[in-house]
Amino acid sequence: MFIGNTNSTDARKRRNSSSVYEVRTRRKSKENILDKRIQLSGRQLNFGIVIGVSLTIVTIVLQCVAFFTPNWKVVSPKTHSLYVDGVDALIRTEILVYFNSVHRFTRHSYGLFQRCEYHMNNSSKIINEQTEVFHVSDNKQHKKCTKNFLPSYANEKFDMCHSLYYYRFCSQSSETKFDINNEYLRAGFDISSNLKLNIGSKSPCNCKYPVYVKACHVLGVLTFISLFLTALLFGIFPCLKNDRHHLKIKCFGVLSSLFSMIFIFINLLVISNHLEYESIEYFTAIERHYRSTQIYKLSQDTKVAIERFLSSITIETGYSTVIAWIVLFLSIVDGILLMITCKISHYQDDIEASFIGIPMDSPTITTKADNDEYKTITTPLASSSNPTDCQDIDEPITLSLPGPPPPAPPPAPPPPPPPPVVQSTTINNTDEQSQVHSYSSYTGHKQYRLPRVHFDAEV
Repeated sequence: MFIGNTNSTDARKRRNSSSVYEVRTRRKSKENILDKRIQLSGRQLNFGIVIGVSLTIVTIVLQCVAFFTPNWKVVSPKTHSLYVDGVDALIRTEILVYFNSVHRFTRHSYGLFQRCEYHMNNSSKIINEQTEVFHVSDNKQHKKCTKNFLPSYANEKFDMCHSLYYYRFCSQSSETKFDINNEYLRAGFDISSNLKLNIGSKSPCNCKYPVYVKACHVLGVLTFISLFLTALLFGIFPCLKNDRHHLKIKCFGVLSSLFSMIFIFINLLVISNHLEYESIEYFTAIERHYRSTQIYKLSQDTKVAIERFLSSITIETGYSTVIAWIVLFLSIVDGILLMITCKISHYQDDIEASFIGIPMDSPTITTKADNDEYKTITTPLASSSNPTDCQDIDEPITLSLPGPPPPAPPPAPPPPPPPPVVQSTTINNTDEQSQVHSYSSYTGHKQYRLPRVHFDAEV
């Protein structure tokens, strides 16, 4: 009897040790697989970050080129003569003088900060600015770039400030004050050099950037800030290990990339809606003045003259606008790459879920051996803070309950002969076994509440 109990106990121990070994082996193999996955994901993340930062830097460089080059739009004449009929003689004179002096032999390119004039064709012009004379020939173009200033004055000061010389001063001198003492203005107005007049800083006639250009300046600065933030967030993403920080960085990166797209697109829309602004601003001021003074006949004639003028020139988008569209496309690609590359992964949770060797929905395991039933409470393997450390699994605790109270000794029988003694011993053993079996059936409910129970019966 003792030999049978010992063999069953050894068999259970061997099964427990083999199951522990299998759990450890599965845990190590899954850990190696997840380690390889983490290393591969880290390489992909670093590669995507390098591409994203490089693409953002290229976008910033292209935005700088588009922002500071004076070639958003190009205005060139279609013909060397302009015919304006059916309008008032005053309006016709204004438009003819303006066309001949500004656009007839000149090609203009406009940017957000500068404007450039290219004198072309077989002509000879004398420009009385700083006593310089420019001779324009067939095979040579004279380029001059100044700030993109236009006259700025209130409508009440129209009679005082509006003139072609004032317009040419703002477009060619890069100065903000309309000073009558300037040599260019003296020559234009034919004023004696002995006359000392100074309008000063309180002059109602000044030169400023157009309103839409100032708006584009603000949008351009906001675009640069958004692109720099995108590149910075791209760079610091792999340096952080906390998933919560990763989520914040990704959200801010996506928002900054989205804002850069919006600012670039709005900038392009504003410029496309003002392609004709600088060319017709001189006539627009005339039309606005006559409409405010309720001289509608001259106001309508000015609108007709503007249409005739626009039909004699060509307005095209320059290479700066093309670069701006490329920047918009690259910013969209940059935002998509940011969302794809900067993933929020939960490798710690994956490791913990993969290392559970025993199902969570089975709190107990029932085994039967030698016609006895045992129930063992099993607990899942808990992973440590470091997923690569392996923890030892302790053997289940064996508890022993006290045996049933010994039965009252039967009265001593008379000494039987040897064969009957063997039968009597067998009967006594059978009685003891039946009593033990009956007690086991009586106490079977307690076995379901204990981790692991062995009953030791004394002989």
